[in-house]
Amino acid sequence: MYGSPGKGIHARSYRSGLRRLAWVVAAALGSLPAYACGPDFPHELLQDRHASVFELVEGTFDHEVARLVAQQQAALKPNENPWAGPEESRTELEQKQLGEAGYAKVEAMRQAQSDAEALALGQELSEEVRLYTAGARAFSAGESELARQHFEAVLALAPEAQRERGLWARYMLGRLDLSYAGGGAGLDDNAVKAHADAALRAFQAVRAAVVAGAADPLGLAVASYGEEAAVHLHRGDTAAAVKLYAEQAAQGSGSGRASLLFLARQLFADEAVLVKALQDPLQQQLLAAYVYTRSGELQVEEGGVMKPSPLLERYYAAVAAASGEIAGADRVAAAAYRAGRYELAGKLAARSEAALAYWVRAKLALRAGDDKAAATAYAQASRAFPAGEDWGANIDEGYMYEGLKPACRVDGERAILALGRGDYVEALRLLHTGGQYWNDAAHVAERVLSVDELKAYVDANVAEPKPAPKPVDGEWVPANPDQLLRSLLGRRLLRAGRYEEAPAYFAPDLRETAAAYAKARLEAPKLGRIERAEALFRAARLARESGMEILGTELAPDAAVYGGGYEIYAPVALAEQDKKLVGADEIQRVAASQVTPDQRFHYRYVAADLANQAADLVPARSQAFAAMLCSATGWVINRDYAAGRSYYQRYVKEGPLVPWAGNFGNDCPAPDFAGAARRLSFERMRWAKLMLRRSAPYVAAAGLLVLGAGVFFWRRRRKPA
Repeated sequence: MYGSPGKGIHARSYRSGLRRLAWVVAAALGSLPAYACGPDFPHELLQDRHASVFELVEGTFDHEVARLVAQQQAALKPNENPWAGPEESRTELEQKQLGEAGYAKVEAMRQAQSDAEALALGQELSEEVRLYTAGARAFSAGESELARQHFEAVLALAPEAQRERGLWARYMLGRLDLSYAGGGAGLDDNAVKAHADAALRAFQAVRAAVVAGAADPLGLAVASYGEEAAVHLHRGDTAAAVKLYAEQAAQGSGSGRASLLFLARQLFADEAVLVKALQDPLQQQLLAAYVYTRSGELQVEEGGVMKPSPLLERYYAAVAAASGEIAGADRVAAAAYRAGRYELAGKLAARSEAALAYWVRAKLALRAGDDKAAATAYAQASRAFPAGEDWGANIDEGYMYEGLKPACRVDGERAILALGRGDYVEALRLLHTGGQYWNDAAHVAERVLSVDELKAYVDANVAEPKPAPKPVDGEWVPANPDQLLRSLLGRRLLRAGRYEEAPAYFAPDLRETAAAYAKARLEAPKLGRIERAEALFRAARLARESGMEILGTELAPDAAVYGGGYEIYAPVALAEQDKKLVGADEIQRVAASQVTPDQRFHYRYVAADLANQAADLVPARSQAFAAMLCSATGWVINRDYAAGRSYYQRYVKEGPLVPWAGNFGNDCPAPDFAGAARRLSFERMRWAKLMLRRSAPYVAAAGLLVLGAGVFFWRRRRKPA
């Protein structure tokens, strides 16, 4: 970690400044996504199954070079921020160490016009801070020998008296000698070599001191790898520089990763340099990583068509001709596969037992139509990739986000093959246990498996997760994949009318709501008219207010996965997918699992229909009739004008005039079910009276007829025989 010129320990040469600038630009262009008017949506393997299994993802350079060598010293920590000047870290640290007054004195020393003035201004500071800051001023002023004297004076102090600036002084001595290691300044070769050797010793001493326990809040030990590598580059020893940059990258240094990227580009820029680099195993790995992850940089345009550069062609030819062991052969095999060089990819993959090589073998077997060999290679790749390995993020042109976790990606591709052979439960298992491709797992769980198949899988494999701790304010906590799947099942059960089973699968914060909806639907058929209407409308309100959470589809049409905030468009039609990867049975299952109605926010239509059913049960001239149709209208009219208007027209035709009719569908009062019950009793009594009044003459006539018949038969019985 370095600083700006004139700032003591962090003073930088022009070369170092350019290197930092290049790192910032590379990070900005290579690491940051381009954002559209929305989030980065997760990548979905099932969008294009053929591409998912026959194409191979490109790796990430940062991940590859961070593992070129093993991390040797975990105690070394980088301190790098590409968005802030390096001096900011030093400034913040000095302010904390020295306080406001002490820091002001240090800054005054740095601005002094002479060494004597600087030393005088720092009289109240500790001796190590005073001497070091005087050396920093001299360094920035180009007074190299004076700076060296002050830095050496710091190191001459007793060990306990140089705890805060001793490491800084060692580092700056290395920087002083590095400034001469490139030649110039009228030095002969022996002097240049002596300075270079001294710089190497100084930077190695920095790391040794930190390993021994010296405090290193500025990350100078990690930065020293890069400075030492610069010495070797001055000497033309690229192999030694690559090793040091690789060790720096292994410590988590972005500067080390950026330096390796620039070196890889330089190695490919000259054929003679490239041929020489291929003799060194570590440089072989660097080149393999570069070709696998940055192949787009090795293209040239010919007649409007992008083609591999001649140097890339020579690289592949050299690798193909190599007879001995090739470091990074699996990466070269992957690059060759991506480039369409399947024969070379096969030869190289066969020479490696690495996980990536098995992945390449699996894809080559698929291309050859050998499904058995492909399944075997896929299983080997799945076992070989560490479960936690993460290559970083990739965002494609459609703003689909894919976190490149190879073990999950391999199992996702295996899931596609399982779908193709009709093994739907296995497909869900592979997608669910990986936890990386939730949208794909949701498609299988929601549209391919039957409700009973899904319930059997969840009951056997997905226990209710323990409650997660409450997140800190503003902290984003990813959803638990197990709870996502259980909630999806709960919603399917409610939509299927399996009300008694559904609530147990919801998260605790939704279980009560789901149970209330289920209770209302279960009780309604057993109740009288008004009570049934009240239960149906209660279910209707729950469906409208919490429908996304308890009834919504995870994917289309409701997109509960995004809280309904973004519409999910149909993927590549199943009928248009590779027939080997999509069977006729799956197409039928997907069609059969379609929700009704197939409209976005379909639960609003469900809510409106329930309110309409409730309106059937109350007197048409009651306030409850109008209120429930008012709600039904408002719930859908903004999305479906025709559906909303149909409820309004029913009210106009059958309902009473109410004071709020002019704002129908917007301000809807609660239904007065007690009033509806009174109205129903009144209407029943009125109907009975009307029927009695209308039937009175007929009842009287019938009575007289019965009376006459009775008299006739009575007299006849009394007449003598």
